[in-house]
Amino acid sequence: MGVLYHFSEIFESSDAESIWDIAIPVEDLCTHLKDRFGVEYSSNQWVYTQLRRYEDEIGARLFEKKARRDVNTFRVSLHREMLEFIQKQHLYVPQKIKAARGAYDKILSTIPAPQDTSTGASSRDISVLLGAGSTVYHLASIFIDHQHSTDRTFSLHTHNAGILPMLLGQHVDHRKLSVVTAGGVLDPVTRTILGDPEKSFTRKSFDFIVQGTSQVWGEDLFIESRQEQRIKRAILNDFEGCKILVLTKHEFQDHPMPGVEPYGKISDYEYVIVPRSIQDHPPKKHDRCFEESLGKLEPEIMNWNYCILKVKKDHEKNRETAAGTGLHEKT
Repeated sequence: MGVLYHFSEIFESSDAESIWDIAIPVEDLCTHLKDRFGVEYSSNQWVYTQLRRYEDEIGARLFEKKARRDVNTFRVSLHREMLEFIQKQHLYVPQKIKAARGAYDKILSTIPAPQDTSTGASSRDISVLLGAGSTVYHLASIFIDHQHSTDRTFSLHTHNAGILPMLLGQHVDHRKLSVVTAGGVLDPVTRTILGDPEKSFTRKSFDFIVQGTSQVWGEDLFIESRQEQRIKRAILNDFEGCKILVLTKHEFQDHPMPGVEPYGKISDYEYVIVPRSIQDHPPKKHDRCFEESLGKLEPEIMNWNYCILKVKKDHEKNRETAAGTGLHEKT
């Protein structure tokens, strides 16, 4: 995980437009692991051997070796074809954790205070629909990590099969976090439970609905899987609740996803949550595309680690245009 974090750190501070353009000399990796974690490797090859052992353990490819003339002084890059959930789970990890933390904090700050049990009325579970994707994996992990730090209880509903082993673990107090899974057929690549959205979920109204997406172009949202498109579209159009879109910013592109129709729009959500970087780095293409979308968003909370952005609805945008106002930051 320290190696994966290092790729994100280098990418954020570099001129590279893609994280797949980053190739780290193995000597630099050794220095990083020693300085950050106090782990000293006896040879360069042993570092890559450990990375391959981890790949064998999870059953997915994450890294590539770029050879030099000297076989002991190679470079390490990320595997370009990351399509499976287990692979994407390891990509942009710091950014996903920041966005997930923002979603959790937004949920906690929005839910009403528990009712006074002395009156005989007990506080009910807060219902949260956790969508597919690897960013939601980190949100589920945060729910577990903080299960005993809040007096509220949650009912987590999901069709994200990738998070079920974690949510159903022995360390989870299911009196604090009850879990409801959707019905359907498992897609082993995306780790999504696919089925008719009308029948997959036991309810259609939630306190919060949290989803990610693969690509954003303008206001349009895209996902590769046609079946998942159908589920996401149904959740946006037919399900009720405070809808939150969690992103790493890397989803913003200057072109639509080839051969794929959008399943929804940013305006279908109430909030967009993205990570916030406090270091100065050259703006990348996804940064510029994200900035072009800021006219649709109003900053609500600017944390050190994340930004919670309220989505302007058409009537709000029209009122601002008529008044000649701009976008104002809130802290």
